[in-house]
Amino acid sequence: MAGQLVGLLFCGLLAAHLIALLATASSGGNGTLHRMSRRYVMENVTSAYRLALVQRDAASGNAMLAALDTATSRHRIGPRSAVADSLLDEEERSLQAALQRELRLPADAVHVSLAPGTRADQDPGLAIALRLPAGWFNSAQRPLANTQWWWKPLRFSIPVSTLPVLVIGIVFVRRIVRPIKALSQGAERVSRGEYEPLALSGPREAREVTASFNLMQERLTRYLEDHKRMLASISHDLRSMVTSLRLRAELVDDDEVRAGMQRTLRDMAAMIEETLRFSRDDAYDEPTIGIDVGAMAGEIAADQAAQGRDVALVGAAASDAASASTASASASAASDAASATGLPALPCRCRPLAIRRALTNLVDNAVRYGRRARIGVSRTQIDGGRDAIRITIDDDGPGIPAARLDDVFKPFYRLDTARHPELGGVGLGLAIARSCIDAHGGNVTLSNRPTGGLRATILLPA
Repeated sequence: MAGQLVGLLFCGLLAAHLIALLATASSGGNGTLHRMSRRYVMENVTSAYRLALVQRDAASGNAMLAALDTATSRHRIGPRSAVADSLLDEEERSLQAALQRELRLPADAVHVSLAPGTRADQDPGLAIALRLPAGWFNSAQRPLANTQWWWKPLRFSIPVSTLPVLVIGIVFVRRIVRPIKALSQGAERVSRGEYEPLALSGPREAREVTASFNLMQERLTRYLEDHKRMLASISHDLRSMVTSLRLRAELVDDDEVRAGMQRTLRDMAAMIEETLRFSRDDAYDEPTIGIDVGAMAGEIAADQAAQGRDVALVGAAASDAASASTASASASAASDAASATGLPALPCRCRPLAIRRALTNLVDNAVRYGRRARIGVSRTQIDGGRDAIRITIDDDGPGIPAARLDDVFKPFYRLDTARHPELGGVGLGLAIARSCIDAHGGNVTLSNRPTGGLRATILLPA
């Protein structure tokens, strides 16, 4: 936004100069000399000529005229005309007529010669000779031509007038944009569960937006606190009722009926616990800190491998190759891969338990339905060129139909209920994983790999 405002200011200044140049050029006339430069030449020559007329001799006159010399004009008194009498063009005739009228001299007493510059960037040379009572007044000028009126202001006036305005504009634009940038950073912190009021600064509109943002944070914090208290109360009541039912089930004499009731109560207790955990979203109780996501992924892979599961951490470049391999790795080999991958540090501000929970759920699903899991971690960029951390979890399972890739993130949605009831679960693992990742401003997606199996891809803001 700051760059756009400064660019708009710069374009406005250039447009103003262009309009001024066009307006001045349109009033410059159609001759060789620009109208303003021509007027200056006429005033300069007539003033110097009248000064030469009142001098007693050529020596004193030249001494006086020398004091009037500039980089573009020089006047001297001489015995003869420095301009040869020749055929005049339209511009020269116009200058001659103007001098005759102004000084009331005859035509043979005014000689004019206008020569174009030898280079494209050089002004023309104007020589004027005016007859004096004793001798001639010779003047050499370097007036500004119409063709030179465009580039000379660009060389001096535009930088001089534009740069100070741009410097002042940049300072004020940065002051205006600073609260907006702070608001953006505050919104990102809120997505990670960090609630911190922002200082009111900047223009009135920015202060009003910041105040509304602070009020939103306050209301959101109060809502979450009420939400957690309500869930804690529901959790206590449901657990009490399930415990009471278990005690009553123990009093049933029929073994088959009692076993069925206990099995149903166990499933009910597991579903209640998972549902409450999903609804409570414990991540909001956890402080946000900086961690190395690559190291966390390595720890998860090592823990899973120690339990006898085929889980390993692989380098980002080798992720696809490692996942496509059909060779089975032992628990010790997986642990060695997790510790010897040599991934670079991938710092990220997050709630570690929530991220670990999301990764563990995805790895559990990969091992449960795809026999093994290969974890890849790397740095990447997302929309707007922002840095992000990319985590992939590959398995060797049958995959998921393309039409169902997003449905499996819905709470209690399961594809394997009829085919594999022995695998258990209530269909909340992926929903919890997505909730944890979304709470950090990231996203998680599933895709079928060309070589077979499923890939879960997580993108987290770095």
